[in-house]
Amino acid sequence: MNFKDFKKYSDWTKVWSGKWSLHSDTGFGENWTVDSKVAAKPAYRQIIYIFKNGITDCWVRESDKDYLGKRLIKTINTVKAVKALGESLKSRAGIIFDFIKAHDPKLADKKAYLDFWKIVGDYYLPHLSVKYIVDYLSEKQLKKFLPILEDARLFSEPVFRDTENFMEKMAEGIAQKSGYTKEQIISTTKEEINKYFKTNILPAKKILSARYSKSGILFDRGKYGVFVDKEVDKIEKMLSPQGAAKMIKGNIAYGGKVFGPVRIVLDPKKDGQSFKKGEILVTGMTRPEFLPMMKKASAFITDAGGILSHAAIVARELRKPCLIGTKIATKILKDGDLVEVDADKGIVKIIK
Repeated sequence: MNFKDFKKYSDWTKVWSGKWSLHSDTGFGENWTVDSKVAAKPAYRQIIYIFKNGITDCWVRESDKDYLGKRLIKTINTVKAVKALGESLKSRAGIIFDFIKAHDPKLADKKAYLDFWKIVGDYYLPHLSVKYIVDYLSEKQLKKFLPILEDARLFSEPVFRDTENFMEKMAEGIAQKSGYTKEQIISTTKEEINKYFKTNILPAKKILSARYSKSGILFDRGKYGVFVDKEVDKIEKMLSPQGAAKMIKGNIAYGGKVFGPVRIVLDPKKDGQSFKKGEILVTGMTRPEFLPMMKKASAFITDAGGILSHAAIVARELRKPCLIGTKIATKILKDGDLVEVDADKGIVKIIK
């Protein structure tokens, strides 16, 4: 994989962030650049994942995302079609929920592993369609279609939390048998675990530990490479702006103006208990397990997400100021920073 094939583009945008493993990333990237096709073309040509200590940031090219949105719009132009899409998403989510209930992940064999990725892969296309199509609807279409799509998103919201928990427990089972740690197992690729089920051979522990600490995955039309250490620094430098900033811009999920201290939360299990009422929640992207903190927070700021992201939906329900899709908030802001969130104008001003 040639880094230059990615560096020549400047329109990289963060589309999601959160607690996903490197192992899951290799499955996601394969599906998005090969299998999940809209109008006979894969969702994206190129994807970049940055994985650090259990947390992943996912970046795609803005031109790819726009092209995907335009293709999706052509498939949805009536209430009937939108309802069918919503029901498809809910049906696929139901299949995943049933699979997880019926299997003990720690006892998973090759068949269960392959079946797991098959049903997760089948879920991607309706998920992508519901998640991104709203960002490209006209105001008239949005008013008509949003309630249907939001209902489907709310029903399916636990899918990625549940599947990642399932994957981690599966990794625990493999770790117990192999003498590796769970963290090392979730830092494997899909190909490496497939090989393990055939040969009982895994990459060296040192290699997997280095990946868990800091790694990057570059996907280009289904092919990919895994990078560590200084190579990841080069990738991040290409993706994120360097130096200080006094203002951050984002998309408005719910309006309002709030002044207060910032609190960065990447893993709600680790940081959720100490979150204080009135703090401004800043994260890559929220999920259902963020809800207790969101009830305490005075406002939300996320790196990624669209109109149907979890943060946007909860902001509308709780009527709290929320900016989504800032791309850089978790990189620029620090715990304790005093900021003014002006969600009417879509900006965050750093006061101190």
